Amino acid sequence: MTDTLTTTSGFGRATLPAPDAQPAFLADLRRRGLEAYETLPVPSAETEEWRYTDLTGFDLDFRPFAEGGGPEAVNRHGLLAAAGVAGERAGLQIQRNSEVISSEVGTTATEHGVILADLDRAAAQHPDLVERYLHSLVPPDRTKFTALHAAFRTGGTFVYVPRGVALELPLQTLTYLDADGAAVFPHTVLVAEEGSEVTFIDRLASPDLERALSDAVVEIHAGPNSRVRYVCLQEWGQGVTHLSVQRTEVHRDAEVRTLVVTLGASLSRSEAETVLQGDGGSSEMLGMYFGDGDQHFDHRSIQDHVGNATASDLLYKGALKDASRAVYTGTVIIEKDAHRCDAYQTNRNVLLSDRAKADSVPNLEILTNDPVRCGHAASVGPVDENAMFYLQSRGIPPDEAERLIVFGFFREVLDRISLAEVREGLERAIEAELEG
Repeated sequence: MTDTLTTTSGFGRATLPAPDAQPAFLADLRRRGLEAYETLPVPSAETEEWRYTDLTGFDLDFRPFAEGGGPEAVNRHGLLAAAGVAGERAGLQIQRNSEVISSEVGTTATEHGVILADLDRAAAQHPDLVERYLHSLVPPDRTKFTALHAAFRTGGTFVYVPRGVALELPLQTLTYLDADGAAVFPHTVLVAEEGSEVTFIDRLASPDLERALSDAVVEIHAGPNSRVRYVCLQEWGQGVTHLSVQRTEVHRDAEVRTLVVTLGASLSRSEAETVLQGDGGSSEMLGMYFGDGDQHFDHRSIQDHVGNATASDLLYKGALKDASRAVYTGTVIIEKDAHRCDAYQTNRNVLLSDRAKADSVPNLEILTNDPVRCGHAASVGPVDENAMFYLQSRGIPPDEAERLIVFGFFREVLDRISLAEVREGLERAIEAELEG
């Protein structure tokens, strides 16, 4: 096995954004990112972290920038319809390919000092704020791909909710990719100050493409006693390779609920990490995935308990058809100075084909002697034959019986999703997957 990777693309110093067109700290981030990218090895399937996703032979021959066309050149309503955006919003930002083409924030949000803007504009208008948070949770030198991201990211989203502000309606970003051969670098920085409340929807969508790369980073900062809901809907088309790192820091008495939905991309590898830094913080991490064809999904999670009396609950469920493959690797950590913590991790998979395959690898790392609870559950198996027999004995055709069982399988996750439009959209997506 080799650690080499062909880089016949424009990822070099000559194609970095011009230093004079951005704040000095952004130029420094890009420089550090490029230096790390040029020196870090390609993640190897010989390591534990990447053993299930082998990128040997994966060429980084992508265009580092693809134009969005601007608001006049794009059918905004057609774009929203194609990506399934629905419901009222406190603010909505649209990125097409590498460019943010629209950013709108409602009056109520702006009056309370809420910021929703593309990262480059936010860096120019609020440099101290953006410099404090950008890449603070996911440093450029984490991996070769986060380094590439730091160097070549354009667009992206900066969300800031001031202290004590509670938004009733969600904020949303749509990233839409329709440029073959392009690399995009979605980046969301979400900052919720003390006592604030916000719901944010990150949607990634595209038609089927010959070949494209999504190299994404999400950084969530939940201040003391804040309430944050974050939803990522990954609906890339076939031909897209999606690599994502999502990292959340939860402070004292804060509550963070995240949902990661994986439906698209030919290959998708998503890392979701929550650090419960402050005493009394809590985290709910939900995940849903449905694979078909030869899709490959690799999910990794970390629940890291640092503060006392923290709580985390993870529930990931997936269904797999055809020759699709899913891997889940999760780790719960209770640090040695973290006391009275409650942590649980559940991953369940249902196989709808003899050729589908799933692996589930849960891990516990308990470094203290007084957890309230710390455990995990995992399962992989076909549709329950007894349940199928029972339903068919009541006159229900096999296809309908399978549909009912799959919906029942996902119901535990769906019932925890409080946003009706997201829950109903996922129900329609499950129907579409079952219908083929």
